[in-house]
Amino acid sequence: MSLFQIALTFFLVTNPIGNSPTVLALVKNYDFEKQKRILLREGIISFIIAIFFQYLGEKFLGLLHVSDFAMTLCGGILLLVIALGMIFPKSEATSQHIPKQEPFIVPIAIPLLSGPGVLTMIMLFARQEANDFKISTAILLAWAGVVAVMAAAPYMQRILGQRGLIALEQLMGMLLSMISMSMIVNGLSLFLKTLG
Repeated sequence: MSLFQIALTFFLVTNPIGNSPTVLALVKNYDFEKQKRILLREGIISFIIAIFFQYLGEKFLGLLHVSDFAMTLCGGILLLVIALGMIFPKSEATSQHIPKQEPFIVPIAIPLLSGPGVLTMIMLFARQEANDFKISTAILLAWAGVVAVMAAAPYMQRILGQRGLIALEQLMGMLLSMISMSMIVNGLSLFLKTLG
């Protein structure tokens, strides 16, 4: 995959648009400048976690001797589940408890931005590409987009409204589902090659 495709996959899995309402709810009690500082800090922390996991995950997979087709199939299925969650979002009844103290690392950096889905994708691509610089650059590009969306979240909510954000998240889910099906087909192809 190209650098742009990998970065786009990371961006879509991180789902900053879908996470924006939750993040805004977590920081709504702070003034606008404080909100921007919190979101920038949490974005940088989540980026550091993603980079750290890139190198740790690659070594971890090597120790487990996980085959390429297994990782590709699992990654594709996980992406499909995430995409379906974006296309069919949960109801507002499942809203989270908002902490009284300022959010630090949890829950914005982890798990909202650097959740299990994107960390699995980073681990998968780090294994497949075997080019640390390319993956690190893709993570940097994706997180630049994530931080930009987080910083623009208050404005986006005003412009698009709640329904507009949901529609945008569903569109991203559709793109992600197409990427996931391509990965599943690729994984099946790799598996069939091992049989022949």
